Amino acid sequence: MEVAVFAAGLFIFLAHLLDYFFERTRVPDILLLMLLGVIVGPIAGLMAPSDFGFVGEFLSVVTLVVILCASGLGLKFDVLLKAAPRATPFALFSMLGAVALIALFLSVFLGLDSSMAILGGFILGGTSSAVVIPVVKGLGASDETSTLLTVESALTDVLCIIATVGIATSLQGGDGVEATSLISAVFISLGIALVMGVIAGLFWAFILSIAPRLRASMHTTLAFALVIYGCAELLHVSGAIATLVFGITLGNLPEDLSLKMRDREISFKPVTHTEKQVYSEVVFLLKAFFFFYLGLTIRPIDFLSGAGIVALLLAVAPFAPRLPAVRWIMDRQTTTRREALLSWALVPRGLAAAVLAQIPVQLGLPDAEVLASTVAMMVFLSITLVAVCIVLVEKGKLDGLGARLFKAFPDAEGTVSNTVQPPETTDGSHQAEQVEPDAATSNLAHPTEDLETPSEEDTT
Repeated sequence: MEVAVFAAGLFIFLAHLLDYFFERTRVPDILLLMLLGVIVGPIAGLMAPSDFGFVGEFLSVVTLVVILCASGLGLKFDVLLKAAPRATPFALFSMLGAVALIALFLSVFLGLDSSMAILGGFILGGTSSAVVIPVVKGLGASDETSTLLTVESALTDVLCIIATVGIATSLQGGDGVEATSLISAVFISLGIALVMGVIAGLFWAFILSIAPRLRASMHTTLAFALVIYGCAELLHVSGAIATLVFGITLGNLPEDLSLKMRDREISFKPVTHTEKQVYSEVVFLLKAFFFFYLGLTIRPIDFLSGAGIVALLLAVAPFAPRLPAVRWIMDRQTTTRREALLSWALVPRGLAAAVLAQIPVQLGLPDAEVLASTVAMMVFLSITLVAVCIVLVEKGKLDGLGARLFKAFPDAEGTVSNTVQPPETTDGSHQAEQVEPDAATSNLAHPTEDLETPSEEDTT
């Protein structure tokens, strides 16, 4: 027991150290945490996922709920409305393209039948909120890009969860995959989850207003988010969307919102900056544990098998449909080339995929064990590839690729790359074109150069 307590404290210090390392080097701490889990678990044999028992899976779900709630608190409603028209088609185009490509690879290289291949495509079709949200915040992306990627990750998680459960249940009953029933189930689940999240947010704001003692205990809001998620899942609607909308509702309450009850006026106070800082620290600790736990489940020797090679192909596959999604849907006026590169690279698979892969196993579907092991390896390789891409983007190693793929997007200085041929001289050679700065720019750069010295007549 003493060793376990010592290890827990050491792990928290190490997690903060890796976060500082991420800020200085742009090497994502989630990758290093997974590698630490691989070293401690399969390589050294000091720890195994079975040591955590049910607690490991439970904390994985809690991590997702807390991350969604905390990210919702930071989303401004006006920014969300502005990003939604782009985020929705961006999520659908990127996800459906990835589902089709992954299903094709599973069918060709693993020999799965079409129904199981489509099931695997939806299991791995969505980006991971647990990876995308912390990374985007750490990289300091703009509000518009951060909101778009956050909404995309939450929406694809929901769609993949609903589709996976629907397809797996149909296959267990011996029925085929019915697209109509799946689509109707998606819209019903999303609609109920949205309404549930708004009502829960307003209700909890009211409770906090009449019970200051609950507000003083900041973790009660996160506890209520867990209640919302559990109730939504029991009603067979999206707990992820309900939790995200709950956080958005709380984070966007106006400061002057009040309600008169008899002779008493109750003010709905928005979430404070201090509360958000506390929630951020909780998210950090849960995220650190989740990716360490994920590393414990990986066996390095499996990557040398045929399934390991297929997992690598599956990890690369989402980058292909992501390219046209970024080029055609993201705003070319406000999105910089660096953010376009990051948006293209942020296609990690994580918590949702790892959890969904266990559903076919629990239902006893054919080839479910092979699919689950392939998914686990793909999640690890996907996060690794994303981490490498982020480091290359941050260090400027992909600037040339970005100039070719996303030349229509402005660079950091707000200019779009255009190849301009210098003017030709009389001898047929080319010389560099001398560009005269405009007056406003010139005055800003050299504020005293255009000031004329007053003449003697002016002074008199």
